Amino acid sequence: MMPPSRCDDASFLAVKIITVIFTGAFLLVLFLLCTREPAPSQPAVGRTVYGGYGGQGVAVLLFHAVGGASAGPDTISPEDLEATFQLLKDCGYVPIDLNRFHDFLDGKAGVPARAVLLTFDDGYRDVYEYALPLTEKYRFPAVAFAVTKWFDPYPRPEASRHHLSAGEARELLESGLWQIAGHSYEGHRLAAGPGGVYRPYLLTRTWKPAENRFESEAEYKARVWSDIVLDRTALKRIGVAEPLDFAYPYGAPDPGLIQILKEAGYVYLYTNEPGLNKPGQDPSRIFRITAGRHPHETMALLAWYFSSN
Repeated sequence: MMPPSRCDDASFLAVKIITVIFTGAFLLVLFLLCTREPAPSQPAVGRTVYGGYGGQGVAVLLFHAVGGASAGPDTISPEDLEATFQLLKDCGYVPIDLNRFHDFLDGKAGVPARAVLLTFDDGYRDVYEYALPLTEKYRFPAVAFAVTKWFDPYPRPEASRHHLSAGEARELLESGLWQIAGHSYEGHRLAAGPGGVYRPYLLTRTWKPAENRFESEAEYKARVWSDIVLDRTALKRIGVAEPLDFAYPYGAPDPGLIQILKEAGYVYLYTNEPGLNKPGQDPSRIFRITAGRHPHETMALLAWYFSSN
């Protein structure tokens, strides 16, 4: 008898995860049925369906930083990233490039079974240092969604971790495997809005201390428009011919922001909502699966989403 493969291990882990999820969901439903007052039946309005939990499509995997294991919850070590790439190859997953993903969403072309798109958010320098050599080794295409303010020349105040320079971003593009896409110019931060509630910088009216007031709606839209235009300009300067892809900071879509992004020229907009992507879906709500911190966790997630036709 052949020993079980690492892909079988991932499938087994996926089954365990599914069992736990459904057991918990059943107990929660049972609790609610026993404790809630009956409510009149209403049609489901605005219900979100996350791209389908089975069947064929494209899984967009979301990574952030690549570095030491102790650097934070959004960081994967170079060793675990390589192990993830090896498992993708061994388990029959096929990384595709951004142009093919566009054509697939637009209904112009098909994709292989188990197609995945690899994305890295924020544009950290360690993507250049660690992820680029690995994508070259495995010949995997990938996308870096960069906060483009950091492309400016030194000195650049970087309190936490280093970001890509313009030259490093160009080298990613010149590899022929990477695309660079938008993640705002300087909008990947939180700001205190009306009521003192902190929200993503691109989604809230900010305080103007010199005038002791919040921005007007017109001022807010002008600020966001300026950020997006600067973002696209920075991408064009490093060699992106026509920026079409943008990942929402903090993964949060908003109707007003979507309108501004579309007017500026962005078409394909990426959330942090999990699911597979299918032809004909709304391109302003592209689903992404956050990769696990352990390679087998990522494989289990993919096995779950690709589990049935």
